[in-house]
Amino acid sequence: MRNILLDQTANKLVTFSRKLQFEDLSRRAIVNAKARLINCLGVSIGAHDAPTVKIIRKLAYPSAIGPLARTFTTLTPTTPDLAAFVNSAMTRYLDMADTYIRESVSHPADALPGLLAIAEAENCSGKDFLLSLIIAYEVQCRYVDVVPANQLGWDQTPIVAMGTALGAGRLLNLDKAQMLNALSLALIPTVSLNQTRTGRISMWKGMAGPAGARQGVFAALLAREGMSGPDQPFDGDYGVWKQMFGKQYQIPIPTRFTKHTFAIEETIIKSFPIRFNCHVPTLAALELRKKVKARDIKHLEIESIRQAFGRWIDLPEFWKPTTRESADHSLPFCVSVAMLDGKVIPETFGAERYKDRDVLSLMKKCSVALPNEYAELAYEVRCCRLTATTKTGKNISVEIKMTPKDDARGMPKNILESKFNNLTKPFLKSNTRKKILGLCWRFDKMKSVGNLVTLTGVEAT
Repeated sequence: MRNILLDQTANKLVTFSRKLQFEDLSRRAIVNAKARLINCLGVSIGAHDAPTVKIIRKLAYPSAIGPLARTFTTLTPTTPDLAAFVNSAMTRYLDMADTYIRESVSHPADALPGLLAIAEAENCSGKDFLLSLIIAYEVQCRYVDVVPANQLGWDQTPIVAMGTALGAGRLLNLDKAQMLNALSLALIPTVSLNQTRTGRISMWKGMAGPAGARQGVFAALLAREGMSGPDQPFDGDYGVWKQMFGKQYQIPIPTRFTKHTFAIEETIIKSFPIRFNCHVPTLAALELRKKVKARDIKHLEIESIRQAFGRWIDLPEFWKPTTRESADHSLPFCVSVAMLDGKVIPETFGAERYKDRDVLSLMKKCSVALPNEYAELAYEVRCCRLTATTKTGKNISVEIKMTPKDDARGMPKNILESKFNNLTKPFLKSNTRKKILGLCWRFDKMKSVGNLVTLTGVEAT
């Protein structure tokens, strides 16, 4: 198929996406895929009333013709690409899905609603969906393993688009030529800039990944209908490697699957509705408040990872955020509000705590240091040390280090289900929540995914 066959990287990704079988998956990979589905539905339903979601719902017009998918909670039937956009935006809004950090940052769950939209539209089984999800995660995360996109000024949108397109392509049973076209049609139009996550952060911060999910779905559907994509999207003279990075990277996509650890087993499900790099500092703040009261602090030094915060500390929004999106990326805010409230939850931002006098007062007492010792350990080990100097001159410190062993434990089942219930309780009755959890844990036995989407419909509670 023209020169697109000459693209080594595209061929590698497509070959993997077509070769992997459900029988190749470990039990651990399947369980982790189900856990990501539960988490995604929880954070999505919890974002039912989100301002960004209300905006894009207006554009997802009801449809009665063609393969259709429904939006979460409102159950509006629409085109699969628009359902993907709305539902992925719901997944992203609370910033509580999952994350994966290596050379770049990825939020691989952004792809999940796109795959669920295709699975519903095409009446696919739960087993088919779980396989497509594991494919999408593997493509996104192995790219992130080696490609330093963020530090070179590129955003996450094309990463999500690639994973979604190849997962959707598998659900659509695309042949090799169609899959190559889907990958190219997803990747080339979505190259985007990391200005999205700089300065005064806008609503689009939570829409960039969903835009990738939408394009990935659309690209796969276009390819099925015979649309061709640009030749050599990675390896060409004006492709990703030469134009975006100036060099070629070898994406470590597996070719054999026995004893392979799939990427979906390695992503980290978030506990707080904040930027992932603020999680360890927030945990440290929750420990420090056990030893000192916020009102007794004269100065609070925050030591953290240079790679995570080096480009942020001179930005005004870092020290005095004016939007929700800036606040959940502000290290001083996350630490200060955790010290004061003993929690950081979605209502922290709904109540606009980042504007309150007590929070701003404590933030003014903060300083940020980025020591070499932490930079040398990152990102494999995530570190933070808080040192509070009291008004009486006493220094009180707390240090937390999170290692790969800590991450490998994952979120326990009972904590995951509790998170799901807490987020969905305002919108779903208890019996419905139990049904969703039950369906998700046995999703590989489901003949059709539509019943699960139906259960997300908002109820009077």
